[in-house]
Amino acid sequence: MGVWGTGLYADDFAADLRADLRECFGDGLGSVEAVDKLMAEYASSLTDSDEEPVFWLVVADTGWKLGRLDDRARQRALEIIDDGRALARWPRGPERRKREKVLATLHNQLVGPPPIAKRVPRNVRSATEWGTGEVIGFRLASGRWTLIRVLGHHEDKGGRSAVCELLDWIGVSIPLAEEVERLPVRHGSGPRGVSQFLFQEPRTKRDKLRIVRTDILSTPSQSSGGYSIFVWPYVDRQFAEVFGLA
Repeated sequence: MGVWGTGLYADDFAADLRADLRECFGDGLGSVEAVDKLMAEYASSLTDSDEEPVFWLVVADTGWKLGRLDDRARQRALEIIDDGRALARWPRGPERRKREKVLATLHNQLVGPPPIAKRVPRNVRSATEWGTGEVIGFRLASGRWTLIRVLGHHEDKGGRSAVCELLDWIGVSIPLAEEVERLPVRHGSGPRGVSQFLFQEPRTKRDKLRIVRTDILSTPSQSSGGYSIFVWPYVDRQFAEVFGLA
């Protein structure tokens, strides 16, 4: 756990935990359900003498500030402040005094009423339906079409996205399946020779018009791995810079 100061969020664990709690609220979970979920995900941290105090302090502080304070978190945080565990990593000197001020502020905050619940933006996750081997038509900025083929998928907290390779073809109409099967893969012109990229399904109506599912299945030429990430606001620039397409 990287620590760089006495502030409540001056370590990697605290910063990650805050983000995860906000994500829980963004998924529509209530305060009790969110804390239950984090307790399960961070079960090993709750048995760690350094991380357990940070867990409850962060969950209590973040919940309070968002008006979604779980009473268990409030109670555990106050106990941790009062019994000195939150100071264990700062045994003496000016750093300890700074930490004491941070904890005193948090204590005063938690014994008071939380603010009205703040709106937490809903999480929007990618959930591609494109299958492995599926060939997708992509309309370039020039109006011509090129083809991408799905190699596999990447899943993380942002959802499920397709990992694709670019077929070496440009045209004004989608070719037949027999021709697609013979097409080689196009590699990037840079020193890394990029040959695959993460590509999400578009969300806006304008971008959706640039995609067509061809109903063609074709055998991928490689396994998914070592890919770049293409994102919709910049796909035209990325296709131009990496593959020389416009």
